[in-house]
Amino acid sequence: MVLEAIRRVLLICFVFSILAVKGLSRIHGLDYAAKTVTNEDGDTYDCIDFYKQPAFDHPLLKNHSFHPQMTPTFQPQMIGNNNDDLMVNETATDIPFLKDGGCPHGTVPIRRMNKSGGISKAKISNTTNGVISVSGTHFAISQTNTNMWKLYNGVGAVMSVYNPRALPSQYSSAEIILKGGTDSIIAGWTVNPQKYRDSKTRLFVYAVAGDMHCFDSECGFVHVNSRVPIDFALEPVSKLGGQTYINKFFIHRDPKWGAWWLQFGMKKPITIGFWPQKIFKGLQESATYAACGGEVFTPENIPPPGMGTGYIPRFGYYDGSYCREFVVVDDKYNTVKADSIESYATNDAYAVFHQYHKPYLYVRFGGPNPGLAMDVSLPSNK
Repeated sequence: MVLEAIRRVLLICFVFSILAVKGLSRIHGLDYAAKTVTNEDGDTYDCIDFYKQPAFDHPLLKNHSFHPQMTPTFQPQMIGNNNDDLMVNETATDIPFLKDGGCPHGTVPIRRMNKSGGISKAKISNTTNGVISVSGTHFAISQTNTNMWKLYNGVGAVMSVYNPRALPSQYSSAEIILKGGTDSIIAGWTVNPQKYRDSKTRLFVYAVAGDMHCFDSECGFVHVNSRVPIDFALEPVSKLGGQTYINKFFIHRDPKWGAWWLQFGMKKPITIGFWPQKIFKGLQESATYAACGGEVFTPENIPPPGMGTGYIPRFGYYDGSYCREFVVVDDKYNTVKADSIESYATNDAYAVFHQYHKPYLYVRFGGPNPGLAMDVSLPSNK
């Protein structure tokens, strides 16, 4: 009897030891985490099998040939692709590599949250100047002029990084945008308390693909980087009147198989992942529109949040958030400065303008943050 009891205990211990070695703990309702990493900022990421990531829940991605070693088949030149292009008072944000070497090969990091959520932008109301609008959404952007003969295979910009205040039901973002037909892809940084369960400034991606409209990998964005999460926290962030922290965001189309790749980083671009061609209709081929600037959302009857610094940008002053080095990848896959652009804001509370300040094209944007005193003295660049 005693020997039989010992045998059963040993058997149970053996089974649990196998599970522990394989790192199998039920996470996210997806599959089992091969490893769990908690960064210094307190974010916890579970390392999920590449083939079990949420992107592959997309109905058009049930049968695919993607694999974790995928990289772009072509790398467009990124203008000013080094830290020597930092302007006075600019510093690149830290590269958000996960600690302890990140996730094992063949897995991708997915942030652990108590409850999934997010502000849905699925209720599309109309299209304003080429940008898909949602009730409660306001833009302050610079965009390429509508020209059916001009095609774009990418967009990029260096963006200043801030941490604007946003209520739990709001968000505030700075972003680059590509659009074709009714489809669009967006990437940049955001403060979105409802989606991410905190008020940190985070990388985000968003797609409108056919009838689907969602953040991060929920609309088919395939994550390939085992060391850098999709929704990492950007640190440090800029302080008005102090150091300006910036980083580069870049989206480009793969000429061989039509995917749209997302890359991040000032010196050497880090590939985060891609949107597969097959999830799109209007973006199966080149885009017809590119833009960069700010976006905010607020529910009806609630004052909108601050955009960027929260200040209206002024000519000759550094009191607004900005995109600089606003570039596009043309139909021949050359990276060129965006030209023939126009700037507009969809709400009078915000403002945007573009100007050439050698050697870059700047897009300055922002709007009132009720929590900021609007008479604060600001440094001039005159």
